[in-house]
Amino acid sequence: MSQFDAIFQPLAINKLTIRNRVISTAHAEVYATENGMPTERYIKYYEEKAKGGIGLCVCGGSSPVSIDSPQHWWSSVNMSTDDVIPHLQNLADAMHKHGAHIMIQITHMGRRSRWDGGNWPTLMSPSGIREPVHRATCKTIEPEEIWRIIGDFAKATKRAKDGGLDGVELSFAHQHLVDQFWSPRVNKRTDEWGGSFENRMRFGTEVLKAVREAVGPDFAVGIRMTGDEFHPDGLNQDDMKEIAAYYDSLGMIDFFSIVGSGCDTHNTLANVIPNMTYPPEPLSTWRRASAVW
Repeated sequence: MSQFDAIFQPLAINKLTIRNRVISTAHAEVYATENGMPTERYIKYYEEKAKGGIGLCVCGGSSPVSIDSPQHWWSSVNMSTDDVIPHLQNLADAMHKHGAHIMIQITHMGRRSRWDGGNWPTLMSPSGIREPVHRATCKTIEPEEIWRIIGDFAKATKRAKDGGLDGVELSFAHQHLVDQFWSPRVNKRTDEWGGSFENRMRFGTEVLKAVREAVGPDFAVGIRMTGDEFHPDGLNQDDMKEIAAYYDSLGMIDFFSIVGSGCDTHNTLANVIPNMTYPPEPLSTWRRASAVW
């Protein structure tokens, strides 16, 4: 028996069974949407993967659930409107006819964005601390905005289900809004959304509760999270293991997709999105740039 035989065995995720364990993880396709809607080119991009025999694709890296999480500047899928549903149906149909399955990654990026990506919003973070990479000014998020965005996650997940997709991956990775709440480096709040471990986990917990209420127990829902922020005062591997165990204990998620490093500084961004001149890492440290299912 080959050591690779397991790759070609079916894998059950909640009620969904994918035909093998070959997975295309979420990434920013950039060119592939028009006004936030998947175009024919976008659909063909994924359909070719289905024709090739892939088991599952996770599309739409960092697709926003809210209009105040700008996405025009990297052309992600706009999950904040019902207009996307028929486009998702076209995508799902194209994948399913070749025996493959399709999910979408949804998120709110909080401070990890640019102000000029559509709607000219004021960016938000738990404590109004600006992100070093994009350097856009952000405000401290208010409790009513927190609850509105929690509802936006639920609505976006329902749109994915109504569009015939097979699940969603919630991005709690790379210092997007949810894991901004996790981090004492960024979250300096003293209310119910900051301070203790349970308080810092509260936003993600309420997102999961709202999502499950919207789509029920049988729809596949997973979390994308960082294995280690690789930041001097960031969340390390032990912290992330504790966080993963906490959310797993809630019984509301079906899988974890783990990616190495944070992304809110230029150094950590290079760990996961190296440019063409970035020196290759030794094989022993390649795990930083890999996703593990």
